[in-house]
Amino acid sequence: MIKKDSIIINKTYNPLILRTIFKRYWWWPLTLVFVFSLFAFFYLRYTKPVYESSMTLQLADKDNAKNVLAIENMNVRDTELSSVVELLRSELLFKKTIDNLNFNVSLFSRGKILTEEKYRSSSFHVVTYELHDSTLLNNEIGVSYEQDEVIMSYKKNDKHIILSGALNEHLKNQDMDVVIKVTDKLEFVKDVESNELYFVFNSIESVVERLISGLDVAPVDAAAKTIEISFRGYHPRLCRDLTRGLTEAFIEYDEEIHRKGSENVLGFIEEQRDSLKMELRASKDSLMLFQRKVNLPDPAHIGNTIIDKVEVLQTQLFALDEELNSVFRIQKKLNSSVNRLEVYRLMPEMLGKSYELALVGHIEQLHEYLEKKEDLLYKVTDENDEIKLLERKIEKKLSLIKQSIKAIENRLLANATVLRKKIAGYESEIFALPEKRMEYNRLKNIQDLNEKYFTLLTEKKVLYAISDAGYASANRVLREPKIPKVPVAPSVNGIYTSFIVFGFIAGLMIMFLKYLMFNEINLIEDLEGCLPEQASILGAVPLFKYAMEYSQLIVSESPKSMIAEAMRKIRTNLTYINPEYQTIAISSSISGEGKTFVALNLAGIIAMSGKKTVLIDLDLRKPKIHLGFEVDNDKGMSSLIVKHSSLDECIRNSGLEGFDFITAGPTPPNPSELLLSNGYNDVIKSLKEMYDVIIVDNPPIGLVSDGIQNLTEADIPIYVFKSHFSKRNFVHRINELFEMQQLKGLNVVLNGVRSSKNSIYGYNYGYGYGYGYGYGSGYGYGYGDGYLEETNEKFRLAAKRNKWYRKIFK
Repeated sequence: MIKKDSIIINKTYNPLILRTIFKRYWWWPLTLVFVFSLFAFFYLRYTKPVYESSMTLQLADKDNAKNVLAIENMNVRDTELSSVVELLRSELLFKKTIDNLNFNVSLFSRGKILTEEKYRSSSFHVVTYELHDSTLLNNEIGVSYEQDEVIMSYKKNDKHIILSGALNEHLKNQDMDVVIKVTDKLEFVKDVESNELYFVFNSIESVVERLISGLDVAPVDAAAKTIEISFRGYHPRLCRDLTRGLTEAFIEYDEEIHRKGSENVLGFIEEQRDSLKMELRASKDSLMLFQRKVNLPDPAHIGNTIIDKVEVLQTQLFALDEELNSVFRIQKKLNSSVNRLEVYRLMPEMLGKSYELALVGHIEQLHEYLEKKEDLLYKVTDENDEIKLLERKIEKKLSLIKQSIKAIENRLLANATVLRKKIAGYESEIFALPEKRMEYNRLKNIQDLNEKYFTLLTEKKVLYAISDAGYASANRVLREPKIPKVPVAPSVNGIYTSFIVFGFIAGLMIMFLKYLMFNEINLIEDLEGCLPEQASILGAVPLFKYAMEYSQLIVSESPKSMIAEAMRKIRTNLTYINPEYQTIAISSSISGEGKTFVALNLAGIIAMSGKKTVLIDLDLRKPKIHLGFEVDNDKGMSSLIVKHSSLDECIRNSGLEGFDFITAGPTPPNPSELLLSNGYNDVIKSLKEMYDVIIVDNPPIGLVSDGIQNLTEADIPIYVFKSHFSKRNFVHRINELFEMQQLKGLNVVLNGVRSSKNSIYGYNYGYGYGYGYGYGSGYGYGYGDGYLEETNEKFRLAAKRNKWYRKIFK
């Protein structure tokens, strides 16, 4: 336990405090669980549910013309899924989706708490023919219905504008021309009466900004080229439509981009043809001019054999170059990606080639393996043994094909080298011919070459045109989006669980804080841990459960009660402390701790032992003893000290033999000075001569310092604490008195102690205590039914004279 600046923090485990905390605050966790359950209920009640719709898209290409004509595919897709994912996430594609879904107007219904967008579920819809003023975009336009007219209201330039007319007819002004269409008039009227309806002319940018945050695109399987597209929003049908619309916009955009690529290639081929056409014409003119100039009309017979051989070799070399280019294309495709469709497209590439027989069989078998694998993947997973076996076969076959291609490539390169050497030899022979024939042949070769390339480009143009016409996107939707019926957020179970757990933990935390900051004195054990060593515990007084307006004398009316027995025990302990005691001063920290109750009953129990006892009320600011005896307070200690009254006038009998009391008297303006005056000392001296015991009911020293001197001068100073009322930091006041050496010793009484056993008079009593003099006691009583009945009746008859009887027995 740490004591600092009147704050007590319990850092050690104390089962007594823990038991008190649980008994007193057990309802905190239950209450907070209930409160947070209500919070969860209202949170779920007034929070818009969020729905999610998703679909799976698989990327693929289909080009039938390319497969038939064996030309290089111009519509090559970017195999990186990341680029496709980014495209699907982009505002570019989302704008196309919004535009296709016709989001020109959004309809809303505003309730008392929530606002709902009525997407394709409104009782009315707006057909926009013209919107003249673009400043009305994204502004609310209210819709109401009165006297068979629909009324539109909106603000423009801080002016409130109203436009009214009939349903399903044009509503026109300088800003717009619209029609409010309603299919069910009764439903529309009901909707107008229950909610505030309005619509908004949307700009594409505002809709994209409002909705794109709900879009999520993520790759699922890179090998299968699958992508999941999902959308979260407040309207389930909107989620489905946006997901589907985004996919359709992507497929449309994808086809458009790929066809534009083919168109660009065709344009390039056409430009090359135009250029070659001019060069071919120029080469023909050059040859004709040369023949006229040198008079060489028919030089063909000169060196025909050599030229024929060169042409044959060049034709063979051209064929070899074509086959080499074909081999390079096949090799590139096999190195980049291997799938069934691409392998199938390789077959037309080999038609008519010298290596056709060497590769076609292997390619067909590889295609068969890939086809089997693709079919099996629809039934089993990648970890299946049959799939793994096929993969090994595919790898072996692919390795064999690559080796064959490498061998074919080396063979073709070697043949091309031989042909070039032969052509070079023949060309050297041609150069040995006369200059005229050599120039003629040169010009002729240029002309033939231009004609050949022009013819080739013309053929390619036709082939690419056919390829472009035969291309179509084969992207597939593997899982169609559906209209979600169950919201994904907020989670009902999750919200309730988290709120309830938080409430329960908060309740436990409050109980824990109550434990840490527990500052009450409840049992004798609590006092033992707080009091200084100089203080002794004198005893405990049980709790009197019935409410009393003022402190009463109980021990005389109920001498066999537990309170009377407790007072007897305190009286006995007084003789151990100071057998020759004559003055007893009683005080407490604050009002309400029961010092007057203890003073009254202690005085009564001492008087019952045969000692002549007087009780004086020195709480001059707030006197109470006269109230307990139901007497007036016109004379008492204040008038006695200033000698306005005599002792005989002020001393009154309590009705109990040997027990007198003196009230406080009229409240003086200077109570502290009176208690420090010689007049007070003279009164005490006179009383000591008249009585065996003087008990002084002092004011609370925790509030005023009037009674400190009486405590220091008394034979037995008594300090009263009340169970479940007094605070632990009240003990600091006692520590201060000891530190200032104003007290040499102090005796403590704990008042109002509760126990689990009920007594016959409606109060609880249980105590055990010890003090510095080496004594300790404990009492327990048991009585028969006859004794209880007799004592109860005596108490009932005697209590009639007391004011508190009316509250207990009336």
